Amino acid sequence: MTLNPQSAEMSSTRLYEAETSPDLIAERYGLAREAVIDFSLNVNPFGPPPAAVEAAQRACGAIHLYPDLNYSQLRRALAARHRVDEGMFFFGAGLDDVIKLILQAWTSAEDDVLVHLPTFPRYELEASLRGCRIVAVENAEPELIDAGRIENALVAHKPALAFICSPNNPTGARLTRSEIAQLAEAAPETILVVDEALINPAEVGAVGLVANHRNLVVLRTFSKYFGIAGMRVGYAIASPDLVAVAEVGRPPFNLALPSLDAAIAALSDREFLARCKATFAEEFAHFLTEIASDPRLKVRGHNANMILLDLGGRDPGEAAENLARRGLIVADATSFHGLENDHVLRISLRSRADNDKLIKALKELP
Repeated sequence: MTLNPQSAEMSSTRLYEAETSPDLIAERYGLAREAVIDFSLNVNPFGPPPAAVEAAQRACGAIHLYPDLNYSQLRRALAARHRVDEGMFFFGAGLDDVIKLILQAWTSAEDDVLVHLPTFPRYELEASLRGCRIVAVENAEPELIDAGRIENALVAHKPALAFICSPNNPTGARLTRSEIAQLAEAAPETILVVDEALINPAEVGAVGLVANHRNLVVLRTFSKYFGIAGMRVGYAIASPDLVAVAEVGRPPFNLALPSLDAAIAALSDREFLARCKATFAEEFAHFLTEIASDPRLKVRGHNANMILLDLGGRDPGEAAENLARRGLIVADATSFHGLENDHVLRISLRSRADNDKLIKALKELP
């Protein structure tokens, strides 16, 4: 039997998503599934815009048909929103799919791929499976993204591709537009991929830089603010020549018809994003106020409803298990490279009632 050596070597890789399945937690601790509250995955707890649900339901009447191969309607809607050419979009079934496909298209085995630490683990995993060498740039302070260190590594190693997560998962740290532009200009032969999965979609972000930097790529998703994570719609914005190369390896019809229609409908509801932003801010302020009475708890970073929480020296694995026994799922953030020796959890706030249950349990941790 012959196995891919990279896959075999990484088969024991620790992934936080695999540790936080609500069904698994319910079975492990003898809990009713409906009693389990998941704070571990960063999604919109308030669900999708109603129009997105209605559009997906209507589309189900035609699921015996394949969708438009080019996703023309979604492509036009996004081009109008981002004010870029329609040929600059590359689509995948969520950004996990996009990341895998662009690495396949834009790198070769033994190429260098740069990541900063800590950050979303999928970049390192997928690049390693591709057979690439990882250039890991550890930030001086985990809560920050050190643009200077990244620039030095780009110049020194000249990687084929580099991932910048801004806002960063799991810290919420950001680079400014000028810092991103400087990195793209410092390494013109490196494809600089800026993952903006966690950004408020109403923000321009780094998208406005793509037209003038042919080596710059921006990733966006419908899974976070737009609230349709289960529909799996992600996309890259890149120069048309990069998109053309990536299209060769994209499976035809890799987005489902209901997913496409839900995404198009979600784009039209501008008030939904504003309401979510305001609610996230209110819940974060409430969380800060409530944990202030426990000096052991400290927010190390946050973005929207995502929080990196320091436990004040307590073991995060034990804390996560303690909470799971109570039906409250959080992510042990030591699964992120660069945070292995920290005492942190990653949590994503939900409704006020759910958040108060978590706050109470956090204060009662031994």
